[in-house]
Amino acid sequence: MERIEDNHSETKTQIKMKKSFLILTVLFLSTICTFGQNREEFHLPDHEQVEDMIGYTHAVKIGSTLYISGTVDGRGEDMKSQMTKIYQSVDKTLQNYGVTSSAIVKENIYTTDLESFKEQIPLRKGFYKEGIYPTSTWVQVERLFIPQLLVEMEFMAIVE
Repeated sequence: MERIEDNHSETKTQIKMKKSFLILTVLFLSTICTFGQNREEFHLPDHEQVEDMIGYTHAVKIGSTLYISGTVDGRGEDMKSQMTKIYQSVDKTLQNYGVTSSAIVKENIYTTDLESFKEQIPLRKGFYKEGIYPTSTWVQVERLFIPQLLVEMEFMAIVE
């Protein structure tokens, strides 16, 4: 009787080991596939100097995922004008990859005035013309990189 249980235990252990090996293999291969993909950068015209000075890239595409850095407008004097300029910049970035705002799957909003931002929800919804909204996080912060900034938005999109 003990021998049968031992063989049965060995079988369970072997199954667990095979499952663990399979999981580790899948994780390893997915990591290789991700790191093996080409990194493609996109720079907004006339922003390269700022990117170099601060040390960032406006947008990076790896595989089919496009990461768009926190985008700002330091010239607008109010929330509406800053958001309008940001959405125009993001739209240029998306056009570079042949997609629209419907490709955006995640947005993070950082603002110094959440109530003012909420007043601009119609403007935000207008950017997502097709009514396909991304997941979204809105956070009020004390200050952004440049004191006159009211809002900074970063995005993640799926492109081919």
